[in-house]
Amino acid sequence: MKKAFLVELTVLTGYIKQLLPIAAIVGFFVAFGMGTVVPLAGIFVTMFSMMGAMAASAYDDANNWGAYRLTLPLSRRDVVLGRYVAVIAMAGAGVALGIALQVLAVAVGALNILPGDLRDVLHMTQADVLASIFSLFLCLFMGASAAAFTIPAYFKFGNTKATQFLPMFVMLAYFICMIGFGQIADHIDAAEVLTRFASWMESFAGTAVLSFVLIVLTAFVLSVSAAVSMRIYARRDL
Repeated sequence: MKKAFLVELTVLTGYIKQLLPIAAIVGFFVAFGMGTVVPLAGIFVTMFSMMGAMAASAYDDANNWGAYRLTLPLSRRDVVLGRYVAVIAMAGAGVALGIALQVLAVAVGALNILPGDLRDVLHMTQADVLASIFSLFLCLFMGASAAAFTIPAYFKFGNTKATQFLPMFVMLAYFICMIGFGQIADHIDAAEVLTRFASWMESFAGTAVLSFVLIVLTAFVLSVSAAVSMRIYARRDL
């Protein structure tokens, strides 16, 4: 599995250099639009985990690389596990780079050399730090869930076919979730529940518990997805 991971990493290392400036631009546009740098690290981890999975899968179809890779001393199980470990590594890179850029932005804002409105955007209170931590792990879960959903499809159909059907399934899942949340909200006092939840979430204990839950859920969805992908890829003819 280590060899398969190193092969994936060779492909994705060059992609990180392309993705970094794009993620930085998107992150700062969102930050200035929201008036805070709280979501900056979360945007990085989401983009790196999602785009990493898509980039690796797209490379499989380039010059028939997916078939050639199986001529190397790698089992199909190693190929699948290497892909997931590479996506986790991409997410880790997104976390590290996102936090580094966020800290740099806050440090620049603290120098008092920028206009007042811009300094306000780059300033973070203790509550903002807790919100940023929760946002980071929530985005990690979202990015991992997207990767967990798409990777089995790529292993089953290949990049070309999968990209034709995935948007439809993503939209379908979105509408199902919205309908489900709407049904739940009809049977409870949603405003009161959200107010209490937000108040608890703003505490250190609330942030710690929610972050731990999100980490566990992230590990769970990736584990289930990896098991599905191994079964799919073992039977696929290339």
